[in-house]
Amino acid sequence: MKTARRAAGFTIIELLVSLTIGALLLTALAGLVDTALETRDDTRRGNNALQDARFAMERMVTATRDTNRLLLPLADNPNTNWRENVREQTVPASAPEGGSTLATAVLAVTLDPGLDIDGDGVADADNDRDGQVDEDLGNDHTFDGASGIVGIDDDGDGAVDEPEPGSIDKDNDEDGSPTEDWLDGIDNDGDGSIDEDHQQDMNRDGAPGVVDFDDDNDGSIDEGQARDDDEDGANNEEWLEPVVFFLSGASLIERRPNLNPVNGNDFSEHVIAENVTRFRVERIAAAGKRAVLVDITLDVAKPDGEIVSLNTRLRPGGER
Repeated sequence: MKTARRAAGFTIIELLVSLTIGALLLTALAGLVDTALETRDDTRRGNNALQDARFAMERMVTATRDTNRLLLPLADNPNTNWRENVREQTVPASAPEGGSTLATAVLAVTLDPGLDIDGDGVADADNDRDGQVDEDLGNDHTFDGASGIVGIDDDGDGAVDEPEPGSIDKDNDEDGSPTEDWLDGIDNDGDGSIDEDHQQDMNRDGAPGVVDFDDDNDGSIDEGQARDDDEDGANNEEWLEPVVFFLSGASLIERRPNLNPVNGNDFSEHVIAENVTRFRVERIAAAGKRAVLVDITLDVAKPDGEIVSLNTRLRPGGER
């Protein structure tokens, strides 16, 4: 009889033991699944950090490759005790090697002169829609009412937009002296940079355009006012449109002018990388202090603390 009852099914104790073992197995399996999911999520977040870093670097490379002019960093000024051409910033903050301890990292270039986002046949950087770009600047090169680029420490001394706005002669390189350089390919003020802080008469020859030349090919020479650098009858109707990359906390920000901007304050800013631990830009000069290369380093932290580090060195497309 005992054998018959044993064959008919499990005892209560056997069932409890089986259920307990099953529960333990399910718990262990659940732990393995959770670990696998966490590993997958960590891998995904790590991949996302790498993708963000690559995306941000590509944005900076494209902007630099396609520009007409590198605006920041400035060339190194021999008259100061820090290197303006090295702009480095870490999160958390630390003193950069060779750079100003007050400076923030920044890369600024002029907008791609061939870019036409709205497809209207006119370059986005052509403010007066005359087929030319940056050919008739005013004293305030970026037309934003501030010295240098508004909201940016141009010369790496820790101060932004100094001296204070108000003067008609804007200090475009924030060195304390307005319009002391002019458009002639020479470092007139001895600060290491070339043609970076000129006045409305960009080549300082006292004539519209280039003195004794028919700049606009209309049969007349030097007609109009001296500040009309393209001899089109309008003064200072162009301005430099900066594309700027800088850190805000641990976020890398890209600033770009809006379409058909009314002035240099008409721009938008977007985060292009998070968890940045280091951003470094160096302007590498050759003979004559002309910038021939830009070296960019971007470090981004993964969730596990590992650092993704990218570096590239390139020549600005149309650097003058």
